[in-house]
Amino acid sequence: MRIVLINPCFSEGMGYLENCLPEALATLGHEVHVVTSTGQVYFNQPQYKETYEEFLGKSIVDPGSKEINGFILHRLTFRLIMGKVFLTGLYNRLKVIKPDIVQTLDPFSFMNIQVILYRIFIKYKIFTANHIMKSVFPLAHLGKNQKIWKKISFYITRTLPGKLFNRFIEKSFPITIDAMEISARYYSIPYHKMKIISLGVDTQLFSPALSQQMQKKRLEMRENMGIKENEILCIYTGRFSEGKNPLCLAQAINKLQNIKENYKGLFIGNGMQAKQIEKLDGCIIKDFVFFNKLADFYRMADIGVWPREESTSMLDAAACGLPLIISNTVQAAERIENNGLTYIENDVDNLVDVLLQMRDEKIRKQFSINGVEKMKRNYSWIRMAEIRIEEYKKSLRKN
Repeated sequence: MRIVLINPCFSEGMGYLENCLPEALATLGHEVHVVTSTGQVYFNQPQYKETYEEFLGKSIVDPGSKEINGFILHRLTFRLIMGKVFLTGLYNRLKVIKPDIVQTLDPFSFMNIQVILYRIFIKYKIFTANHIMKSVFPLAHLGKNQKIWKKISFYITRTLPGKLFNRFIEKSFPITIDAMEISARYYSIPYHKMKIISLGVDTQLFSPALSQQMQKKRLEMRENMGIKENEILCIYTGRFSEGKNPLCLAQAINKLQNIKENYKGLFIGNGMQAKQIEKLDGCIIKDFVFFNKLADFYRMADIGVWPREESTSMLDAAACGLPLIISNTVQAAERIENNGLTYIENDVDNLVDVLLQMRDEKIRKQFSINGVEKMKRNYSWIRMAEIRIEEYKKSLRKN
């Protein structure tokens, strides 16, 4: 099967779906192409230069094609229309590739419209997706005075055209129940055209420190960072932004330090909260780390904490054996069922209390075992790819 995945931006060495899914599909024996813009991940964010440029390089790179990790990456020039990516040359690229399946990673976008229109001339089956959950969906967090005009604008630009264009898709893959509800309510995707497929984990890369060699490396890394073996190390990875709010974890670590509890925090990433975090006791900052190096850092830690928005890093950390603490507003509660706890979002004192509940090594150990088993059983990228392949094949059999 010849499969094309289309995404507005792409950065090599990252652990996002647009990096991991094509590799898993290729591993299953399919010809896979990723078509994207010349923009890096977050290329249009105002803080790109300060936050990401040192790690990822320039926000805009050269167009071209190359093979990486078993799939072919195609970078096309693009235009921004109302802040959204429109790929130039997409029709000609699809005409050359001649795909059986075209999978976009958005519920509705200019690229969705493009592939639906181009299907008139190039025959392929179209699938979409939705990775937007309620906790990060803008319309779910507007004040009363803002809602009416924002809703009208959204209805005119997404909901209404979605009713027309989504008639031509085969299926859409929201990653959670609340993502499915958003797809139906705001993007006009019928429930019968949706199937929930979670984000996945590379369970070969992300695994617990079971061997003597891994245990030795864990101890060496902790020693190099000044972390004693009897200290409980909490880790956060990602952007240091208000939306993610790792500062809440840093403030909790600072309070635990003040009451002489053996907790420390490791924060991997960068962003606007960095200067505030580094001033707090017990907090260590390390710049962004490439995806394939993160497992070692998860294995050296004892608890994974993501104070606000959902992150695929939660799954990677659980696969490495970390018990998790996440916000009580996260609807994808299955991520921490029997392998973690929630706290009251942005409540530093409550986060302190929940962290103290995990002081008992036996509790952490049981959460660790449960999480590793769950990730292997339900969340491996290969399994996520197999489910998609089943749906792709069903659509092709309709011909």
